Amino acid sequence: MKTRCYWNGRITTLDKIKIDPYDLGLLRGYGVFDVMCTQNGKAFLINEHWRRLQNSAKTLNLKIPVSRKKYAETVKKLLALNKFPKANIRTVLTGGISSNAFRYEPGRETFFILIEKFRSLPEKIYSEGAGAVTLEYQRDLPEAKITNYVEAIEHQKMKDKKGALEIIFVKNGKALEASTSNIFIVKNRKVVTPRRGILIGMTRNLTLWLAKKNGFKTEERDISEKEFRGADELFLTATNKDIVPIVKVNGKKAGMGRPGPVTKALMKAFQKFAEQF
Repeated sequence: MKTRCYWNGRITTLDKIKIDPYDLGLLRGYGVFDVMCTQNGKAFLINEHWRRLQNSAKTLNLKIPVSRKKYAETVKKLLALNKFPKANIRTVLTGGISSNAFRYEPGRETFFILIEKFRSLPEKIYSEGAGAVTLEYQRDLPEAKITNYVEAIEHQKMKDKKGALEIIFVKNGKALEASTSNIFIVKNRKVVTPRRGILIGMTRNLTLWLAKKNGFKTEERDISEKEFRGADELFLTATNKDIVPIVKVNGKKAGMGRPGPVTKALMKAFQKFAEQF
Protein backbone atom coordinates (compact mmCIF):
# COMPACT_ATOMS: atom_id res chain seq x y z
CA MET A 1 0.00 0.00 0.00
CA LYS A 2 1.30 3.43 -0.93
CA THR A 3 1.90 5.83 1.94
CA ARG A 4 -0.69 8.60 2.11
CA CYS A 5 0.28 12.19 2.83
CA TYR A 6 -1.20 15.69 2.76
CA TRP A 7 0.15 18.04 0.10
CA ASN A 8 -1.02 21.64 -0.41
CA GLY A 9 -4.70 21.10 0.33
CA ARG A 10 -5.29 17.48 -0.62
CA ILE A 11 -4.57 13.95 0.53
CA THR A 12 -2.43 12.08 -1.99
CA THR A 13 0.43 9.56 -2.13
CA LEU A 14 4.15 10.25 -1.79
CA ASP A 15 4.86 9.45 -5.43
CA LYS A 16 2.48 12.23 -6.55
CA ILE A 17 4.33 15.01 -4.72
CA LYS A 18 6.27 17.35 -6.99
CA ILE A 19 8.32 20.11 -5.36
CA ASP A 20 8.79 23.20 -7.50
CA PRO A 21 12.52 23.95 -7.98
CA TYR A 22 11.77 27.60 -7.22
CA ASP A 23 10.28 26.84 -3.81
CA LEU A 24 11.96 29.07 -1.19
CA GLY A 25 12.35 26.04 1.05
CA LEU A 26 14.59 24.46 -1.58
CA LEU A 27 16.33 27.56 -2.92
CA ARG A 28 16.90 29.38 0.37
CA GLY A 29 16.13 26.91 3.15
CA TYR A 30 13.23 29.17 4.16
CA GLY A 31 10.93 26.88 6.11
CA VAL A 32 9.90 25.37 9.41
CA PHE A 33 8.71 21.94 10.48
CA ASP A 34 7.49 19.92 13.42
CA VAL A 35 7.52 16.24 14.32
CA MET A 36 5.25 14.35 16.70
CA CYS A 37 4.52 10.68 17.19
CA THR A 38 1.51 8.58 18.08
CA GLN A 39 0.59 6.96 21.35
CA ASN A 40 -2.24 4.44 21.36
CA GLY A 41 -3.01 5.36 17.76
CA LYS A 42 -3.46 9.07 18.50
CA ALA A 43 -1.22 12.06 17.79
CA PHE A 44 0.62 12.60 21.08
CA LEU A 45 0.41 16.16 22.46
CA ILE A 46 -0.97 17.48 19.16
CA ASN A 47 -2.23 20.77 20.62
CA GLU A 48 1.19 21.54 22.07
CA HIS A 49 2.90 20.66 18.79
CA TRP A 50 0.46 22.86 16.88
CA ARG A 51 1.31 25.82 19.10
CA ARG A 52 5.03 25.25 18.53
CA LEU A 53 4.48 25.03 14.77
CA GLN A 54 2.61 28.33 14.97
CA ASN A 55 5.46 29.91 16.91
CA SER A 56 8.06 28.64 14.43
CA ALA A 57 6.02 29.97 11.50
CA LYS A 58 5.60 33.33 13.23
CA THR A 59 9.36 33.61 13.68
CA LEU A 60 9.80 33.47 9.89
CA ASN A 61 6.60 35.48 9.23
CA LEU A 62 5.08 32.44 7.54
CA LYS A 63 1.36 31.74 7.57
CA ILE A 64 0.06 28.21 8.14
CA PRO A 65 -2.61 27.71 5.43
CA VAL A 66 -4.93 25.54 7.56
CA SER A 67 -6.72 25.98 10.88
CA ARG A 68 -5.89 23.98 14.00
CA LYS A 69 -9.16 22.05 13.57
CA LYS A 70 -8.43 21.22 9.93
CA TYR A 71 -4.90 20.18 10.85
CA ALA A 72 -6.08 17.81 13.59
CA GLU A 73 -8.74 16.30 11.31
CA THR A 74 -6.21 15.76 8.52
CA VAL A 75 -3.67 14.10 10.83
CA LYS A 76 -6.36 11.79 12.19
CA LYS A 77 -7.44 10.81 8.68
CA LEU A 78 -3.87 10.18 7.53
CA LEU A 79 -3.18 7.95 10.52
CA ALA A 80 -6.29 5.91 9.73
CA LEU A 81 -5.32 5.57 6.06
CA ASN A 82 -1.70 4.54 6.68
CA LYS A 83 -2.43 2.10 9.52
CA PHE A 84 1.04 2.10 11.06
CA PRO A 85 1.09 0.52 14.56
CA LYS A 86 3.05 3.58 15.67
CA ALA A 87 3.93 6.55 13.50
CA ASN A 88 5.92 9.75 13.21
CA ILE A 89 3.97 12.74 11.91
CA ARG A 90 6.18 15.25 10.12
CA THR A 91 4.71 18.64 9.19
CA VAL A 92 6.60 21.02 6.88
CA LEU A 93 5.86 24.62 5.91
CA THR A 94 8.03 26.59 3.47
CA GLY A 95 7.85 30.00 1.84
CA GLY A 96 6.66 28.31 -1.34
CA ILE A 97 7.03 29.57 -4.89
CA SER A 98 8.05 33.18 -5.33
CA SER A 99 8.62 35.49 -8.28
CA ASN A 100 11.71 36.72 -6.44
CA ALA A 101 14.16 34.25 -4.92
CA PHE A 102 14.62 36.54 -1.89
CA ARG A 103 10.99 37.39 -1.22
CA TYR A 104 8.29 35.43 0.58
CA GLU A 105 4.85 36.01 -0.94
CA PRO A 106 1.98 35.14 1.46
CA GLY A 107 -0.60 32.80 0.02
CA ARG A 108 1.90 30.73 -1.97
CA GLU A 109 3.27 28.59 0.85
CA THR A 110 4.10 24.91 0.49
CA PHE A 111 2.52 22.87 3.29
CA PHE A 112 2.61 19.13 3.72
CA ILE A 113 2.22 16.37 6.30
CA LEU A 114 4.11 13.08 6.09
CA ILE A 115 3.28 9.91 8.00
CA GLU A 116 6.22 7.60 8.64
CA LYS A 117 6.59 4.27 10.40
CA PHE A 118 8.01 4.83 13.89
CA ARG A 119 11.38 3.20 14.54
CA SER A 120 12.19 2.70 18.20
CA LEU A 121 15.65 3.01 19.67
CA PRO A 122 17.23 -0.23 20.94
CA GLU A 123 15.97 -1.18 24.40
CA LYS A 124 19.59 -1.35 25.58
CA ILE A 125 19.85 2.44 25.27
CA TYR A 126 17.09 2.90 27.85
CA SER A 127 18.31 0.21 30.25
CA GLU A 128 22.05 0.97 30.08
CA GLY A 129 22.21 4.55 28.81
CA ALA A 130 23.74 6.19 25.73
CA GLY A 131 26.72 8.32 24.82
CA ALA A 132 26.88 11.87 23.51
CA VAL A 133 29.50 14.15 21.97
CA THR A 134 29.74 17.92 22.29
CA LEU A 135 30.05 20.49 19.51
CA GLU A 136 30.71 24.22 19.82
CA TYR A 137 27.62 25.58 18.07
CA GLN A 138 24.29 27.33 18.57
CA ARG A 139 21.46 26.97 16.07
CA ASP A 140 20.21 29.94 14.06
CA LEU A 141 16.88 31.17 15.45
CA PRO A 142 16.97 28.47 18.14
CA GLU A 143 13.46 29.24 19.39
CA ALA A 144 12.02 28.06 16.05
CA LYS A 145 12.16 24.61 14.46
CA ILE A 146 13.61 25.76 11.15
CA THR A 147 14.72 23.39 8.38
CA ASN A 148 18.42 24.28 8.66
CA TYR A 149 20.13 21.23 10.19
CA VAL A 150 23.41 21.62 8.30
CA GLU A 151 25.65 21.43 11.37
CA ALA A 152 23.92 18.36 12.79
CA ILE A 153 24.02 16.52 9.46
CA GLU A 154 27.63 17.49 8.79
CA HIS A 155 28.77 15.95 12.09
CA GLN A 156 26.82 12.68 11.96
CA LYS A 157 29.91 10.71 10.92
CA MET A 158 31.85 12.14 13.85
CA LYS A 159 29.02 11.19 16.21
CA ASP A 160 28.73 7.66 14.80
CA LYS A 161 32.50 7.13 14.87
CA LYS A 162 32.48 7.85 18.59
CA GLY A 163 29.52 5.55 19.20
CA ALA A 164 27.28 8.39 20.41
CA LEU A 165 23.53 8.77 20.15
CA GLU A 166 23.41 12.56 20.10
CA ILE A 167 25.41 15.74 19.52
CA ILE A 168 25.16 18.27 22.34
CA PHE A 169 25.58 21.90 21.35
CA VAL A 170 27.66 24.08 23.65
CA LYS A 171 28.40 27.79 23.22
CA ASN A 172 30.33 30.32 25.28
CA GLY A 173 30.72 27.88 28.14
CA LYS A 174 27.05 26.87 28.25
CA ALA A 175 25.44 23.52 27.45
CA LEU A 176 22.36 24.33 25.35
CA GLU A 177 20.57 21.45 23.68
CA ALA A 178 21.22 18.39 21.53
CA SER A 179 20.83 18.29 17.76
CA THR A 180 17.34 16.74 18.00
CA SER A 181 16.73 16.66 21.76
CA ASN A 182 16.60 18.75 24.91
CA ILE A 183 19.13 18.20 27.69
CA PHE A 184 18.60 17.77 31.43
CA ILE A 185 20.90 17.41 34.40
CA VAL A 186 20.12 16.17 37.89
CA LYS A 187 22.02 17.62 40.83
CA ASN A 188 21.13 16.71 44.41
CA ARG A 189 17.87 15.26 43.03
CA LYS A 190 16.91 18.60 41.44
CA VAL A 191 15.96 18.39 37.76
CA VAL A 192 17.48 21.26 35.73
CA THR A 193 17.16 22.16 32.03
CA PRO A 194 18.05 25.22 29.92
CA ARG A 195 15.37 27.72 28.98
CA ARG A 196 17.13 30.29 26.77
CA GLY A 197 18.75 29.87 23.38
CA ILE A 198 17.08 26.53 22.66
CA LEU A 199 14.08 24.97 20.98
CA ILE A 200 11.50 24.21 23.65
CA GLY A 201 10.46 20.57 23.22
CA MET A 202 7.08 19.10 24.03
CA THR A 203 8.63 16.05 25.72
CA ARG A 204 10.83 18.47 27.65
CA ASN A 205 7.78 20.33 28.98
CA LEU A 206 5.97 17.12 29.85
CA THR A 207 9.04 15.82 31.67
CA LEU A 208 9.21 18.98 33.80
CA TRP A 209 5.53 18.58 34.66
CA LEU A 210 6.01 14.92 35.55
CA ALA A 211 9.03 15.77 37.69
CA LYS A 212 7.04 18.29 39.72
CA LYS A 213 4.10 15.90 40.01
CA ASN A 214 6.41 13.21 41.36
CA GLY A 215 7.91 15.45 44.03
CA PHE A 216 11.17 16.53 42.40
CA LYS A 217 12.35 20.12 42.48
CA THR A 218 12.84 21.62 39.01
CA GLU A 219 14.64 24.63 37.59
CA GLU A 220 14.85 26.19 34.12
CA ARG A 221 18.09 28.14 33.73
CA ASP A 222 21.45 28.27 31.98
CA ILE A 223 23.73 25.27 32.57
CA SER A 224 27.48 25.73 32.34
CA GLU A 225 29.61 23.13 30.55
CA LYS A 226 31.41 22.45 33.84
CA GLU A 227 28.12 21.89 35.64
CA PHE A 228 26.89 19.68 32.82
CA ARG A 229 29.96 17.46 32.99
CA GLY A 230 29.80 17.28 36.79
CA ALA A 231 26.10 16.48 37.12
CA ASP A 232 24.86 13.52 39.15
CA GLU A 233 22.71 12.37 36.23
CA LEU A 234 22.20 13.41 32.59
CA PHE A 235 19.36 12.63 30.24
CA LEU A 236 17.80 13.74 26.96
CA THR A 237 14.17 14.18 25.97
CA ALA A 238 12.67 14.13 22.48
CA THR A 239 9.50 13.16 20.65
CA ASN A 240 11.09 10.12 19.02
CA LYS A 241 13.21 9.16 22.04
CA ASP A 242 11.04 9.90 25.12
CA ILE A 243 13.60 10.05 27.98
CA VAL A 244 17.11 8.66 27.35
CA PRO A 245 19.83 8.40 30.05
CA ILE A 246 23.24 9.74 29.02
CA VAL A 247 26.13 7.88 30.65
CA LYS A 248 29.09 9.02 28.51
CA VAL A 249 30.09 12.40 27.07
CA ASN A 250 32.99 12.53 24.62
CA GLY A 251 33.88 8.98 25.57
CA LYS A 252 34.19 9.73 29.29
CA LYS A 253 31.92 8.62 32.10
CA ALA A 254 29.06 11.02 32.76
CA GLY A 255 27.09 11.15 35.97
CA MET A 256 26.95 7.74 37.62
CA GLY A 257 27.98 5.96 34.43
CA ARG A 258 24.58 4.26 34.42
CA PRO A 259 20.94 5.45 34.45
CA GLY A 260 20.40 7.24 37.76
CA PRO A 261 17.44 6.91 40.16
CA VAL A 262 15.80 10.23 39.24
CA THR A 263 16.12 9.52 35.52
CA LYS A 264 14.64 6.04 35.96
CA ALA A 265 11.76 7.42 38.03
CA LEU A 266 10.96 9.96 35.32
CA MET A 267 11.21 7.32 32.59
CA LYS A 268 8.69 5.21 34.48
CA ALA A 269 6.37 8.19 35.01
CA PHE A 270 6.57 9.10 31.32
CA GLN A 271 5.80 5.55 30.23
CA LYS A 272 2.75 5.45 32.51
CA PHE A 273 1.51 8.80 31.18
CA ALA A 274 1.96 7.69 27.57
CA GLU A 275 0.17 4.38 28.15
CA GLN A 276 -2.84 6.21 29.61
CA PHE A 277 -2.93 8.91 26.90
